[in-house]
Amino acid sequence: MRWILRVGELTLKSRPVRRHMRKTLERHLRAQAEVRGARLSVRPWGGLIMAEADDDDRLATEDAFSHSFGLVAADPATPFPLDPATIAAAVIVDEPGAGATFAVRCRRHGQKGEWNSQTFAGALGAEILQLAPHLKVDLSNPDWEVKVALMTEEVFLLEERIVCPGGLPTGVQGTVRAKLENERDYLASYLVMRRGCRLLIGTEADPGLVSALANWDPALLDDSWAERLQTSPGVGHVGKIWAVVGDDLSDFVDEDEGRVPYARLEPLVGWSDDALHELKLRAEIT
Repeated sequence: MRWILRVGELTLKSRPVRRHMRKTLERHLRAQAEVRGARLSVRPWGGLIMAEADDDDRLATEDAFSHSFGLVAADPATPFPLDPATIAAAVIVDEPGAGATFAVRCRRHGQKGEWNSQTFAGALGAEILQLAPHLKVDLSNPDWEVKVALMTEEVFLLEERIVCPGGLPTGVQGTVRAKLENERDYLASYLVMRRGCRLLIGTEADPGLVSALANWDPALLDDSWAERLQTSPGVGHVGKIWAVVGDDLSDFVDEDEGRVPYARLEPLVGWSDDALHELKLRAEIT
Protein backbone atom coordinates (compact mmCIF):
# COMPACT_ATOMS: atom_id res chain seq x y z
CA MET A 1 0.00 0.00 0.00
CA ARG A 2 1.31 3.44 -0.91
CA TRP A 3 0.47 7.00 0.05
CA ILE A 4 1.42 10.47 -1.11
CA LEU A 5 1.96 12.66 1.96
CA ARG A 6 1.57 16.42 1.78
CA VAL A 7 3.46 18.57 4.26
CA GLY A 8 2.09 22.07 3.70
CA GLU A 9 3.90 24.56 5.95
CA LEU A 10 7.27 22.84 5.74
CA THR A 11 7.61 23.82 2.09
CA LEU A 12 7.70 27.51 3.08
CA LYS A 13 10.92 27.13 5.11
CA SER A 14 14.48 27.71 3.91
CA ARG A 15 16.27 24.69 2.47
CA PRO A 16 18.32 23.79 5.61
CA VAL A 17 15.31 24.25 7.91
CA ARG A 18 13.07 22.32 5.54
CA ARG A 19 15.52 19.41 5.42
CA HIS A 20 15.78 19.30 9.22
CA MET A 21 12.01 19.39 9.68
CA ARG A 22 11.39 16.81 6.98
CA LYS A 23 13.84 14.34 8.51
CA THR A 24 12.27 14.90 11.92
CA LEU A 25 8.84 14.27 10.46
CA GLU A 26 9.95 11.10 8.68
CA ARG A 27 11.39 9.71 11.91
CA HIS A 28 8.19 10.64 13.75
CA LEU A 29 6.03 8.93 11.12
CA ARG A 30 7.99 5.70 11.38
CA ALA A 31 7.66 5.83 15.17
CA GLN A 32 3.92 6.50 15.00
CA ALA A 33 3.48 3.49 12.74
CA GLU A 34 5.70 1.28 14.91
CA VAL A 35 3.77 1.92 18.13
CA ARG A 36 0.63 0.90 16.23
CA GLY A 37 2.22 -2.36 15.10
CA ALA A 38 3.01 -1.32 11.52
CA ARG A 39 6.25 -0.96 9.56
CA LEU A 40 6.42 2.17 7.41
CA SER A 41 8.90 3.15 4.70
CA VAL A 42 9.14 6.84 3.73
CA ARG A 43 11.23 8.81 1.26
CA PRO A 44 11.18 12.42 0.02
CA TRP A 45 10.02 13.15 -3.49
CA GLY A 46 10.14 16.80 -4.45
CA GLY A 47 7.98 18.65 -1.97
CA LEU A 48 6.13 15.46 -1.09
CA ILE A 49 6.83 12.39 1.03
CA MET A 50 6.16 8.98 -0.49
CA ALA A 51 5.12 6.32 2.03
CA GLU A 52 4.70 2.56 1.75
CA ALA A 53 3.50 -0.18 4.12
CA ASP A 54 1.96 -3.65 3.94
CA ASP A 55 -1.68 -3.79 2.91
CA ASP A 56 -2.54 -5.49 6.21
CA ASP A 57 -1.19 -2.46 8.08
CA ARG A 58 -3.32 0.08 6.24
CA LEU A 59 -5.63 1.05 9.12
CA ALA A 60 -2.79 1.36 11.62
CA THR A 61 -0.66 3.38 9.19
CA GLU A 62 -3.45 5.78 8.29
CA ASP A 63 -4.18 6.27 11.99
CA ALA A 64 -0.50 7.18 12.41
CA PHE A 65 -0.79 9.76 9.62
CA SER A 66 -3.89 11.35 11.13
CA HIS A 67 -2.05 11.79 14.46
CA SER A 68 1.19 13.27 13.08
CA PHE A 69 1.76 17.00 13.28
CA GLY A 70 3.47 18.38 10.20
CA LEU A 71 1.29 16.44 7.76
CA VAL A 72 -1.57 18.21 6.01
CA ALA A 73 -2.99 15.25 4.11
CA ALA A 74 -2.32 11.66 3.08
CA ASP A 75 -3.60 10.38 -0.27
CA PRO A 76 -3.84 6.59 -0.69
CA ALA A 77 -2.25 6.05 -4.09
CA THR A 78 -2.20 3.13 -6.51
CA PRO A 79 0.54 3.31 -9.20
CA PHE A 80 -0.22 2.83 -12.90
CA PRO A 81 1.78 3.21 -16.10
CA LEU A 82 1.35 6.41 -18.08
CA ASP A 83 -1.57 4.96 -20.03
CA PRO A 84 -5.02 6.59 -19.74
CA ALA A 85 -6.75 3.46 -21.10
CA THR A 86 -5.32 1.28 -18.31
CA ILE A 87 -6.50 3.68 -15.62
CA ALA A 88 -9.94 4.03 -17.22
CA ALA A 89 -10.37 0.25 -17.18
CA ALA A 90 -9.44 0.18 -13.49
CA VAL A 91 -11.81 2.96 -12.35
CA ILE A 92 -14.83 2.18 -14.50
CA VAL A 93 -16.16 -0.28 -11.90
CA ASP A 94 -16.91 2.72 -9.69
CA GLU A 95 -18.85 4.74 -12.26
CA PRO A 96 -22.20 5.88 -10.80
CA GLY A 97 -24.48 4.87 -13.67
CA ALA A 98 -26.77 6.41 -16.28
CA GLY A 99 -27.42 10.13 -16.03
CA ALA A 100 -24.48 10.79 -13.71
CA THR A 101 -21.69 13.30 -14.25
CA PHE A 102 -17.96 12.96 -13.72
CA ALA A 103 -14.72 14.89 -13.81
CA VAL A 104 -11.04 13.97 -13.92
CA ARG A 105 -8.82 15.89 -11.51
CA CYS A 106 -5.15 15.66 -12.44
CA ARG A 107 -2.17 17.34 -10.80
CA ARG A 108 1.35 17.03 -12.15
CA HIS A 109 4.39 16.65 -9.87
CA GLY A 110 8.04 16.78 -10.85
CA GLN A 111 9.52 17.53 -14.24
CA LYS A 112 7.28 17.81 -17.27
CA GLY A 113 7.30 14.73 -19.46
CA GLU A 114 5.17 13.44 -22.32
CA TRP A 115 1.97 14.58 -20.60
CA ASN A 116 0.89 17.65 -18.71
CA SER A 117 -2.03 17.70 -16.29
CA GLN A 118 -4.56 19.00 -18.81
CA THR A 119 -3.69 16.65 -21.66
CA PHE A 120 -3.63 13.61 -19.37
CA ALA A 121 -6.94 14.55 -17.76
CA GLY A 122 -8.49 15.00 -21.21
CA ALA A 123 -7.18 11.66 -22.48
CA LEU A 124 -8.33 9.82 -19.36
CA GLY A 125 -11.77 11.44 -19.58
CA ALA A 126 -12.08 10.37 -23.21
CA GLU A 127 -11.19 6.77 -22.33
CA ILE A 128 -13.80 6.75 -19.55
CA LEU A 129 -16.45 8.05 -21.94
CA GLN A 130 -15.64 5.27 -24.39
CA LEU A 131 -16.31 2.71 -21.67
CA ALA A 132 -19.33 4.53 -20.21
CA PRO A 133 -20.90 6.75 -22.90
CA HIS A 134 -23.93 7.41 -20.69
CA LEU A 135 -21.83 9.61 -18.41
CA LYS A 136 -21.60 13.36 -18.82
CA VAL A 137 -18.72 15.66 -18.02
CA ASP A 138 -19.26 18.27 -15.31
CA LEU A 139 -16.11 19.98 -14.10
CA SER A 140 -17.92 22.20 -11.59
CA ASN A 141 -20.06 19.82 -9.54
CA PRO A 142 -19.62 16.22 -10.70
CA ASP A 143 -21.27 13.20 -9.13
CA TRP A 144 -18.02 11.25 -9.48
CA GLU A 145 -14.43 12.47 -9.37
CA VAL A 146 -11.45 10.55 -10.67
CA LYS A 147 -8.30 11.93 -9.03
CA VAL A 148 -4.81 11.21 -10.31
CA ALA A 149 -1.30 12.43 -9.51
CA LEU A 150 0.88 12.63 -12.61
CA MET A 151 4.57 11.90 -12.08
CA THR A 152 7.39 11.80 -14.60
CA GLU A 153 7.38 8.03 -15.12
CA GLU A 154 4.07 6.87 -13.61
CA VAL A 155 0.68 8.06 -12.50
CA PHE A 156 -1.10 7.41 -9.22
CA LEU A 157 -4.83 6.85 -8.85
CA LEU A 158 -5.86 8.55 -5.62
CA GLU A 159 -8.44 7.34 -3.16
CA GLU A 160 -10.30 9.41 -0.56
CA ARG A 161 -7.95 11.87 1.15
CA ILE A 162 -7.04 11.44 4.82
CA VAL A 163 -7.06 14.83 6.53
CA CYS A 164 -4.09 15.26 8.89
CA PRO A 165 -3.53 17.81 11.68
CA GLY A 166 -1.06 20.10 9.90
CA GLY A 167 1.29 22.35 11.84
CA LEU A 168 4.98 21.59 12.40
CA PRO A 169 6.69 18.27 13.25
CA THR A 170 6.84 17.56 16.96
CA GLY A 171 10.08 18.71 18.59
CA VAL A 172 11.43 21.10 15.96
CA GLN A 173 10.57 24.11 18.16
CA GLY A 174 12.13 22.77 21.32
CA THR A 175 10.88 21.47 24.65
CA VAL A 176 8.12 22.96 26.79
CA ARG A 177 7.05 21.98 30.29
CA ALA A 178 3.37 21.14 30.41
CA LYS A 179 0.90 21.66 33.22
CA LEU A 180 -1.57 18.85 32.63
CA GLU A 181 -4.25 18.77 35.30
CA ASN A 182 -7.49 19.20 33.37
CA GLU A 183 -9.10 19.25 29.94
CA ARG A 184 -8.17 22.87 29.20
CA ASP A 185 -4.52 22.12 30.01
CA TYR A 186 -4.73 19.24 27.52
CA LEU A 187 -6.06 21.55 24.81
CA ALA A 188 -3.36 24.13 25.51
CA SER A 189 -0.70 21.39 25.25
CA TYR A 190 -2.22 20.13 22.00
CA LEU A 191 -1.94 23.60 20.46
CA VAL A 192 1.77 24.04 21.27
CA MET A 193 2.50 20.48 20.11
CA ARG A 194 0.91 21.41 16.80
CA ARG A 195 3.36 24.30 16.57
CA GLY A 196 6.34 21.94 16.86
CA CYS A 197 6.95 21.78 20.63
CA ARG A 198 7.75 18.60 22.50
CA LEU A 199 6.26 18.31 25.99
CA LEU A 200 8.01 17.54 29.24
CA ILE A 201 5.35 16.34 31.66
CA GLY A 202 5.78 16.01 35.42
CA THR A 203 4.64 13.14 37.64
CA GLU A 204 1.75 15.23 38.95
CA ALA A 205 0.01 15.19 35.56
CA ASP A 206 -3.27 13.37 34.98
CA PRO A 207 -2.30 9.90 33.59
CA GLY A 208 -5.36 9.77 31.33
CA LEU A 209 -4.48 13.09 29.72
CA VAL A 210 -0.86 12.02 29.27
CA SER A 211 -2.01 8.83 27.57
CA ALA A 212 -4.27 10.83 25.24
CA LEU A 213 -1.41 13.15 24.25
CA ALA A 214 0.82 10.13 23.58
CA ASN A 215 -1.41 9.37 20.60
CA TRP A 216 0.16 12.45 19.01
CA ASP A 217 3.74 11.90 20.21
CA PRO A 218 5.21 8.48 21.09
CA ALA A 219 7.95 10.25 23.06
CA LEU A 220 5.38 10.60 25.85
CA LEU A 221 5.01 6.82 26.17
CA ASP A 222 8.23 6.16 28.10
CA ASP A 223 11.88 7.21 28.47
CA SER A 224 13.00 4.86 25.71
CA TRP A 225 10.79 6.52 23.12
CA ALA A 226 11.73 9.97 24.43
CA GLU A 227 15.41 9.13 23.85
CA ARG A 228 14.78 7.79 20.35
CA LEU A 229 12.77 10.81 19.25
CA GLN A 230 14.68 13.64 20.88
CA THR A 231 15.16 16.63 18.64
CA SER A 232 15.46 20.40 18.88
CA PRO A 233 15.58 23.61 16.84
CA GLY A 234 19.36 23.22 16.52
CA VAL A 235 22.61 21.80 17.86
CA GLY A 236 22.98 22.19 21.63
CA HIS A 237 19.29 22.69 22.33
CA VAL A 238 18.11 19.09 22.74
CA GLY A 239 15.99 18.81 25.86
CA LYS A 240 16.40 22.44 26.89
CA ILE A 241 13.17 23.89 28.24
CA TRP A 242 12.24 27.40 27.14
CA ALA A 243 8.59 27.72 28.22
CA VAL A 244 5.73 26.26 30.21
CA VAL A 245 2.25 25.70 28.82
CA GLY A 246 -1.12 25.42 30.50
CA ASP A 247 -4.54 27.00 30.81
CA ASP A 248 -3.81 29.18 33.85
CA LEU A 249 -0.19 29.82 34.86
CA SER A 250 -0.80 32.75 37.20
CA ASP A 251 0.95 30.96 40.09
CA PHE A 252 3.83 29.56 38.06
CA VAL A 253 7.36 30.66 38.93
CA ASP A 254 10.43 29.00 37.43
CA GLU A 255 13.73 29.81 35.72
CA ASP A 256 16.26 28.04 33.55
CA GLU A 257 19.85 27.32 34.58
CA GLY A 258 20.87 30.81 33.52
CA ARG A 259 18.20 32.32 35.78
CA VAL A 260 16.12 33.38 32.79
CA PRO A 261 12.37 33.08 33.48
CA TYR A 262 10.51 30.58 31.32
CA ALA A 263 8.05 31.97 28.83
CA ARG A 264 4.41 31.36 29.77
CA LEU A 265 2.22 29.94 27.04
CA GLU A 266 -1.53 30.23 27.66
CA PRO A 267 -2.89 29.71 24.14
CA LEU A 268 -6.56 29.36 25.15
CA VAL A 269 -6.89 32.99 26.24
CA GLY A 270 -9.77 34.61 24.35
CA TRP A 271 -11.20 31.42 22.82
CA SER A 272 -14.97 31.30 22.50
CA ASP A 273 -17.04 28.29 23.57
CA ASP A 274 -17.73 27.43 19.92
CA ALA A 275 -14.03 27.57 19.07
CA LEU A 276 -13.17 25.39 22.07
CA HIS A 277 -15.79 22.84 21.03
CA GLU A 278 -14.25 22.61 17.55
CA LEU A 279 -10.78 22.30 19.09
CA LYS A 280 -11.97 19.42 21.31
CA LEU A 281 -13.12 17.54 18.22
CA ARG A 282 -9.78 18.02 16.48
CA ALA A 283 -7.83 17.12 19.61
CA GLU A 284 -10.03 14.06 20.15
CA ILE A 285 -11.14 14.82 23.68
CA THR A 286 -14.73 15.04 24.96
